[in-house]
Amino acid sequence: MREVESQDPATSLKLAEESAVARERARIARELHDGLATDLAGAISLFKVYLEQHKQAPDETLQNVFEILERSLRRVRESLADLRPAAIGPDGLVGDLRRQAEEFARLYGIRVELSSNGTEDMLSPQQREVVAQVVRESLTNVRRHSGSTICRIRMGFGAKPFLIEVSDEGRGFAGVGSGYGLMGMRERAAGIGGRLEVVSTEGRGTTVFLFGPN
Repeated sequence: MREVESQDPATSLKLAEESAVARERARIARELHDGLATDLAGAISLFKVYLEQHKQAPDETLQNVFEILERSLRRVRESLADLRPAAIGPDGLVGDLRRQAEEFARLYGIRVELSSNGTEDMLSPQQREVVAQVVRESLTNVRRHSGSTICRIRMGFGAKPFLIEVSDEGRGFAGVGSGYGLMGMRERAAGIGGRLEVVSTEGRGTTVFLFGPN
């Protein structure tokens, strides 16, 4: 009988932690979708019917409430997308990012420029997944907070360690970046033995650096 290869305890613990985090993210996503998102969509539908029936004498206050609900639903759906990131498709990491760049230009008027050195095959599957998640989260931050109309993604797959940069020319911020998005990116980077750094200057933009393991 072939012996089952034993797994390093630290590796086993890390895999268990990642599995637990994934289950918790999925649970939160289900609750948001089945609860808040569904309730907001229902309220918006009722508002639409009411506003259509009273369009000859619109109530400005109700119209403002309707717009607030619509914005809230969009944000909830964005959060759901962040909680349930799509797996890398058959076209690979770079192919997925090119499609997302086209989507950003079409939907948000943000030009995303991609450049790469080396090939994504130089990274392990887990490393490629972390790169995808970090870039997606960085693009979300550019769209939500920067006010920039351009974003540059530089992927140094051939560097030792590999290096990914996502930069914008937006409003930037002072001090050390915080927030759940950046915390999540730092945790993912640490999970592959790498690190994440953020450099930002008010009025001059922000750059996110993802360094692979040494």
